Amino acid sequence: MAFAFLINMGQQVSREIDELATANSDNTQWSLAQADVELLGLVDAINDALVTDGLEPNPVGEVRRRFDILYSRFNILQSSPLFSIVRQDPSAMAALSRLEAFLEDMVPLIDAEDAQLRAGLPMLSARAEQIRADVRTVTIQGVAALARQSDEQRSGVASTLSFVSRITFALFFFMVVLLALLAHFVLRERTRAYQEGQTRARLGTIISTSLDAIIVADDQGRILEFNSAAENIFGYAREEALGNPMDDLIVPDHHRAAHADGMRRYLSTGEKRVIDKGRVRLEARNKLGRVFPVELSISSAETRDGEVFISYIRDISHRVAAERELIEARDEAVAGEKAKADLIAVMSHEMRTPLNGMLGTLDLLDVRDRSPKEREYLDIIRASGRQLLYHVDTVLDMSRIESGKIALNKEPFSLDALVRELIESQRIVAEHRGNALACRVMIGDQNTVVGDPIRIRQVLLNLLGNAIKFTRNGTILVEAERLDGLEAVEFRVIDDGIGIDGSDLERIFEDFVTLDTSYTRAVGGTGLGLGIVRRLVKAMDGEICVESVKGKGSLFRVRIPLESVTAMGLPPSPPESTVEYSTDAAVVAPMKILIVEDNRINRIVLRDLLEQDGHTVDEAHNGQQGVEKVDKASYDIVFMDISMPVLDGVEATRAIRLAEGRGTRLPIVALTAHAADSDKERFRAAGLDDILVKPISRRGLRSMLARFSRGPHWSAIATPNSTILLDDTQLKELNSALGRSKFSDLLASFCNEMAESVEAVASFIERGEIGPELANEAHHAAGSAAMFGALALHGELVAVEDAIHRGVHNDITTGSRLRSIWSDTESALSSIKI
Repeated sequence: MAFAFLINMGQQVSREIDELATANSDNTQWSLAQADVELLGLVDAINDALVTDGLEPNPVGEVRRRFDILYSRFNILQSSPLFSIVRQDPSAMAALSRLEAFLEDMVPLIDAEDAQLRAGLPMLSARAEQIRADVRTVTIQGVAALARQSDEQRSGVASTLSFVSRITFALFFFMVVLLALLAHFVLRERTRAYQEGQTRARLGTIISTSLDAIIVADDQGRILEFNSAAENIFGYAREEALGNPMDDLIVPDHHRAAHADGMRRYLSTGEKRVIDKGRVRLEARNKLGRVFPVELSISSAETRDGEVFISYIRDISHRVAAERELIEARDEAVAGEKAKADLIAVMSHEMRTPLNGMLGTLDLLDVRDRSPKEREYLDIIRASGRQLLYHVDTVLDMSRIESGKIALNKEPFSLDALVRELIESQRIVAEHRGNALACRVMIGDQNTVVGDPIRIRQVLLNLLGNAIKFTRNGTILVEAERLDGLEAVEFRVIDDGIGIDGSDLERIFEDFVTLDTSYTRAVGGTGLGLGIVRRLVKAMDGEICVESVKGKGSLFRVRIPLESVTAMGLPPSPPESTVEYSTDAAVVAPMKILIVEDNRINRIVLRDLLEQDGHTVDEAHNGQQGVEKVDKASYDIVFMDISMPVLDGVEATRAIRLAEGRGTRLPIVALTAHAADSDKERFRAAGLDDILVKPISRRGLRSMLARFSRGPHWSAIATPNSTILLDDTQLKELNSALGRSKFSDLLASFCNEMAESVEAVASFIERGEIGPELANEAHHAAGSAAMFGALALHGELVAVEDAIHRGVHNDITTGSRLRSIWSDTESALSSIKI
């Protein structure tokens, strides 16, 4: 392009020079000057003709010749392109017009006879003198215009030559730059080639020394590269492998078809399942036919010869074997943990059963007629049994906490009441060792908090029990204080007992640690108490720490997040003066009770405790007998053991629930040593109403009977057919916990949602549907009914759900019965006075 441009510019310069040369050769300026000369020659010829008139034979001939020359000269001026620039001048053009007019006027005279011409010579001379100024104007203006044109042509040629010289220099500089760039690129390519050679050498070294097998294959599966690690892993020499199909060498027979299908799918559709998917585990085969586990990663790359596949393969036989060993060890550990949990559960049951018999029998003994010595012996037996029960419960607590099965409850309770009840419950024990107990509750107007009072009491009871054990004739103080600016309460147990050595402060929270392990130690214990305390406090998102001085006493601090009821918008607990703590439950009106228990001792103890309070008791020795007795007789409540032959308590309860009439529900209470939270959920799911954990005490029995009694401790609104619609005790508890305003809002929402749910369940039943949608709707509605104490409605909905789970169609009249019960329940709710 540059050379083409230079050639074009050279041709243009040549044309301009030729034009300039042509202008000089024609001598246009001379031609203009000749016009003036020719006019003078015509004038001279006219004058000579006038002078020689009559003396020469043809004096006008010269005049005609000179006129023709002048005419020809001015014709050239008017028509030649060389004089176009002259004709562009206005004054020159005007003069030429007058000259043309002169010539045209004189042509007839010139062409006339000689005599006529001689006669007109004076007029011709006069006219010639008139146009002399016009000829001079044309000559001067023409010469000036031509001079300007010549100057412009010379300037244009000079500019063109200058431009060509600059372009030539630029092109020369550009060519120099191109040459420099070319030299740079050549040098860079040489450097790159050298670096690529070095890289290839390094890659070759890496591939050859890699611990992983590296195999490169083309899209037909033929091996293009096979490093030394591949030789070691698969047993083939590199020369053996190159060019051979990879699947014939290393792919096991049972994977070969899948490998071929995968390659065909990738080549036809581009779908990648293993390629570029990272590391995957597969199996490979070596030269000897041994199949072993490998870790494989495949990548693809484009080359001049087509796509290639690079496989990185690692033999993981040792890792898989180690993992298998770890899995087996884990399974053994899990099995060991399960065996330990099962052992604890069985031992709990087996230990609690004789304890139940022993402690229950002690409650039956009338100590009033016993001698002081006998009463002392009985006290020793009772104390030892309770101590053994405490140790069993401690081990169970450890097991539950370690397995993560401990569940924390959230409920409002009085801090002041909890601390004072704790002090009162331990006062006799403390006084026996000469200790004085005191408490101080600094919580202002935030007495009622939300938390788990049972677990908090367990923590404080452990700490207080330790303080009593390790203090004699001293003072023990329990404090509770609301920390400023925090939704947390700090409990402090302070004693002036024997204290703890500084080196032992970190060890006391470890399991099975007793600082005095000698046979003569003053106090006993398993060493689990503080370990349980630490775990419980951590489960409640709290903190525990200890400060102690040997021989001076100890201070245990427990900080637990406890939000006040006031901050949550719930009504506070009653003031302290109205809170009462009874040492025993009231005896309820006589009831007819069925005991289902396979252990004879437990039946005797339980029967005697109940009969002493005036109740009528029947017995069944297993679950099947219990179901039969319930079917034949009417009972107010059933105490159901869980672990029994023939039919256990859970299955027996399910059978009783399935046989119950619509709208009725027999209270069934579980008797068990299995007190884990998961067991409780399973019991309630089967239809058990509550749980009594062995050993059974008189107070526990009375409290349970009071809950399910229809005497003075039961208040319900009944329909004319005596079916219980509402448990207003439940409603009152909800009102007390939530506050009247919130309770009213929730009750209104319950009524609206329940109306929709009852109608949905009834519609499902009437359409004959027993699918999961009906089960879910019935389950949800039954839960809401139970929450608001709608007993009859809850029983009917539970019966519907049970029928669905058994695959049985509900009677078509169930829908109308549900609507009727809900109508009665809604009316009762609207008339109840809370």
